[in-house]
Amino acid sequence: MSFALVVMRRVVRRLLIVQLILMLIIALGYLVFQNLNALSAAVYGAAITIIGTLLMAWRIARAGEVAATQKQQGYIEVYIGAIQKFVLTLVLMAFGMGFLKLDPLAVLVGFAVTQLSFIANKVDTRYST
Repeated sequence: MSFALVVMRRVVRRLLIVQLILMLIIALGYLVFQNLNALSAAVYGAAITIIGTLLMAWRIARAGEVAATQKQQGYIEVYIGAIQKFVLTLVLMAFGMGFLKLDPLAVLVGFAVTQLSFIANKVDTRYST
């Protein structure tokens, strides 16, 4: 396994842990101060971030595999992943707020707070043998 793949897995693992912790904090806050409908909406919003993280991790891993033989195609995979994540986020937001009739503010709070995990994600990427 390449060092880049090891680092990426480490980064994604830590990112997902931070996102899950933030989701639990948000859920606890909504459970204490709001109702169960707002709690489920906030968890739904946080889940959108987690799903997007998993999608991008998969796309980046795939881009690394493809780039070993075709560098340009590796770049294209990353761009496709970014577009997919953007569209998936919009579709899931619209589905949650429109079809499921979830509280829009709670969905957005859950989504926004878990997005902060990208700031807090510090992983050692130094090469070690």
